Amino acid sequence: MTSKIHLGVLAVFLASGTAAQAQDASAWAGPYVGLQAGIGNGSQDYGGGTTYDIEGNGYGVFGGYMMATGAWAYGVELSYAKTDYSEVDGTDEFPDYNFNHTFDVKMRGGYAVNQALIYGVLGYGWSEWEEGDPTDTYDVDGLLVGLGADMIVSDSVFLGAEILQRGMDGDYPFEADVTTFGLRLGMTF
Repeated sequence: MTSKIHLGVLAVFLASGTAAQAQDASAWAGPYVGLQAGIGNGSQDYGGGTTYDIEGNGYGVFGGYMMATGAWAYGVELSYAKTDYSEVDGTDEFPDYNFNHTFDVKMRGGYAVNQALIYGVLGYGWSEWEEGDPTDTYDVDGLLVGLGADMIVSDSVFLGAEILQRGMDGDYPFEADVTTFGLRLGMTF
């Protein structure tokens, strides 16, 4: 249900422009940096039928470099977020059992329409699972895929929204799938 809401918000964001017209993507070319904030939810499977819901929020930074050819833009982005994606099981919550950060390397490719860049994401993410004690941590990582849209609001400032599906496995006996939805504020140079 929450993923449908995230997709609905992204669809409204994409449709907020006037009639779609392909644009020269050169406004998106070059380096950029920004801030991000968002929410995440999903599930974690320990095997043997033991599963927990994952919920939480995060905030962080991102930066990257884009190139442009005609209406197409493509490039690479690094992002880091301080997160609090915690286990939730009905009324029992485990706030100290959480993914405490994410670090992502993403390839982005998109199409410029009006003042927006509508893009897809393919990347790899790393996180750390903290099991109730800051010294009791496990590395987790996995592929991520997603969709997003950034919209130019001034000469060098853009606003965006991005939804990512993360698969996380690691040296701890569980698998997790977490969907994150983030809002972005960035600056191009």
